[in-house]
Amino acid sequence: MVVASVGEALGTEGRTRPTCLLLMPLTFYSFPKAFCRALEALGYDVVLANDEYPANPLGKALNKLDLAVGRRWTRRVVNRRFLSGRHYNLVVIIKGRGVGPELVADMRRCSDRIVGYHYDSLAYEPASAHWGSEVDRVSTFDYRDAAANGWPVVELFSATRPPEPRPPVRYRVSAILRNHSHRLVFVDRVLSRMGREGALIYLYEKDLLSFAFNALRHPRLYWRWRRQIHFTPMDYEAYAQVLAQSQFTLDYAHPKQTGATMRSTEARSLGIVLITNNAAMLDSPTFDRRGVVVWRDGEGDPTIDMALERPAPRPRSPEAFMAEVIGAPPPLAAP
Repeated sequence: MVVASVGEALGTEGRTRPTCLLLMPLTFYSFPKAFCRALEALGYDVVLANDEYPANPLGKALNKLDLAVGRRWTRRVVNRRFLSGRHYNLVVIIKGRGVGPELVADMRRCSDRIVGYHYDSLAYEPASAHWGSEVDRVSTFDYRDAAANGWPVVELFSATRPPEPRPPVRYRVSAILRNHSHRLVFVDRVLSRMGREGALIYLYEKDLLSFAFNALRHPRLYWRWRRQIHFTPMDYEAYAQVLAQSQFTLDYAHPKQTGATMRSTEARSLGIVLITNNAAMLDSPTFDRRGVVVWRDGEGDPTIDMALERPAPRPRSPEAFMAEVIGAPPPLAAP
């Protein structure tokens, strides 16, 4: 592919754009499209591959169990489909659950630079521990892992921009969450403190097995919140609209993670006060303390100022996120 307007503007007419191999989970919401667009905006032609093979439930099981056979399978498929006879200026590994040091060595022979990013914690998903020391740069969203390994923290991004003009508050508090771990308990405790008036609660169960497991754990709470439990995820546009019209929104980080979740970044982008269980966010330089209320289980009710004003929106684009993940100026960035 020959550079057109960008190449002409930079005096590089006729030069081909640099290429990037992006390995990441292809079923993780809309992240693959967002990351491809971000890399393309930064000047790359992108080849997209899954981060574990076979790309089906068997592959997920093999690599979730951290079995060597899964990494061998992934290595064989990636070599055959994406590495043989090709050269890349950049390889980006996102999460990389099926990647091992042997595959990184293969990619090293046909690429100029390899970087990685982990949006889980190592305690929850140890994927990058297999290959993190083999690449040129690895960053993470998890504050605890960053401190332990000397990795830079790269905060996640928001796929939505603040609407103009800023909409008035319609929901005093919103909680749009997939139900897992202790999220239902968290929602119940916070709403018991704040009250349900003016609240929009949408709890998503991904399947009947998950529903049965969670219902058996908390039958009383399931009965109390039965009208707010759904088997279909809320459409993203509807979710973004609800979030933008909220004064407070709830987020519950997995107990094994300390990083700011996607919802946290979206709340900051839209200027919404976040109520979270993640105390590590108070130490993050990118989050305004006035926009974060930490609810610590077992330590009594936090002080929640019901008249607390929404902070100013602080948007963060996928392009800004990806530029930090790469850790170097893109070679053909648009002016």
